[in-house]
Amino acid sequence: MQQAESILIVEDEERYRRLLSMNLELEGYRVTAVGDGHAALEQVFEREPSLVVLDMRMPEMDGFELCKRLRKITSVPILALTALNTESDLIHALDFGADDYMTKPFSLQELMARIRALLRRSQSLLIEEELTCGPFRLLHETREVEAFEQRTRLTPTEWNLLKELVQHAGKVLTHEHLLGKIWGPEYQDQHEYLRVYVRRLRSYLEPNPKRPVYLVTIAGIGYILYASAHDE
Repeated sequence: MQQAESILIVEDEERYRRLLSMNLELEGYRVTAVGDGHAALEQVFEREPSLVVLDMRMPEMDGFELCKRLRKITSVPILALTALNTESDLIHALDFGADDYMTKPFSLQELMARIRALLRRSQSLLIEEELTCGPFRLLHETREVEAFEQRTRLTPTEWNLLKELVQHAGKVLTHEHLLGKIWGPEYQDQHEYLRVYVRRLRSYLEPNPKRPVYLVTIAGIGYILYASAHDE
């Protein structure tokens, strides 16, 4: 019998901790719930969960700092939660390594759907063929990208986005195609997600991320990954 996926909840409000724990357990997940960032780091070190549900507004170590620390030690999917529905919070959460973002109060149905989507994305990384594009190589066993003799371990979302770009190297992929393929059809208007992740990929791929010559923007349309340097 396949073991249930494990989910770590990091939430300082007890009512949300109990609500999330109860509903995730009813869905068949193995759940660990903690109330602060230090306890979360201990749990991740002891046994890496399948996914982290992370409140971004906590005392002491807030979710943004914890997210940044988690990304140094794990590529586990992170679903960020916050009571503040602002674009700056969204950008900060994604910049620090979150894979998705929801505001409180939230629909439990939608939360479960987001969790299932993140877990599917993470599980879909098991592919057999080796993918290369010019100076870039995707290393499946370690989920790393090798670029100019430097290796970087990718999160599941980074991996799937870069895989899609590599598989269609030399072709323009629209914003809607990439958002629908990587995040799902309900995300096709969320261009900020894509901008943040493209910026992160450029930091791994480009000699000068501020002047991209491989992962290039096609204004108003989308992005294209070249096998050799092109002027944007």
